[in-house]
Amino acid sequence: MRHDAHVVITDSGLGGLSVCAALERGLRVAAEPRGVRLTYVNAWPYEDRGYNDLPDEEARARVFDSALARMAQMQPAHILIACNTLSILYPRTAFSRNPVVPVHGIVDAGVDLIAGHLAERADASVVLLGTKTTIASGEHAARLVQRGIDPRRIAAVDCHGLAGSIERDVDGPRTAELTRECGARAVEAAPPGGLLFLGLCCTHYAYVASRLVDAASARTPRPVRALDPNERLVSTLLHERGCFAASGRADAGDGTHRAPTAAAVSVELVSKVTLPDLARERIARLVEPVSPATATALLSYALVPDLF
Repeated sequence: MRHDAHVVITDSGLGGLSVCAALERGLRVAAEPRGVRLTYVNAWPYEDRGYNDLPDEEARARVFDSALARMAQMQPAHILIACNTLSILYPRTAFSRNPVVPVHGIVDAGVDLIAGHLAERADASVVLLGTKTTIASGEHAARLVQRGIDPRRIAAVDCHGLAGSIERDVDGPRTAELTRECGARAVEAAPPGGLLFLGLCCTHYAYVASRLVDAASARTPRPVRALDPNERLVSTLLHERGCFAASGRADAGDGTHRAPTAAAVSVELVSKVTLPDLARERIARLVEPVSPATATALLSYALVPDLF
């Protein structure tokens, strides 16, 4: 297959697959350009622990820096960080000081989305939901204030453990328990107002967005709505056609170059760590209606222990 563009999408786990799936669908429906290759890199660093389990920010940035260097070796046209934790770590990496390829993070998309909705609804307030690293950074709240949002309309809740539970078993009892707890804590922390927005500052939370809304709604008479930056990031990229410009000629493998094929989008997934069958099966079921190709890539992923 001829690939006009190669885009690497990464997350510390499988949350960003919802972004990959939506991007594949958008490109496929547009049928333009010809032959886009999407490579999903699961940047979860160790079999027994993730970034939030590492001792400090310096250690997290150092590991992610190694992952970015490996992604650059894949010679993509763009790297898409479909992870809030890693997007926040990115400016702390050595790679960010001299990137050899354009890098897009999801935090900008999230701030744009949340700020826009708060500007439209003066009576609304938001609770930012995220991992320990994301919430502790205060990055989303700080950027919202820079955009002119009154800090009294913003609260944040650390839903530590929820992303990992979603990764292991999105339909399991532990995920259900943590989702209820997170929704309840969001209501407790919420600033006063009319409409209550839940800012999903973790790509994994998109898989349980309706459950988070239900959990919060059960605790408050206020209307509750989830804001998912995943959708905004994909929409932005699809409108930036430069992301999918030709990154090189198609090599047939014998030194010759083939003519363009029909419009197509391929998806592949590589991971440094083992992805359990149950996790893959259940996440694949969630993304399959959006992108069968992404579901197939997950079920047939490549395990590369020395990936970075």
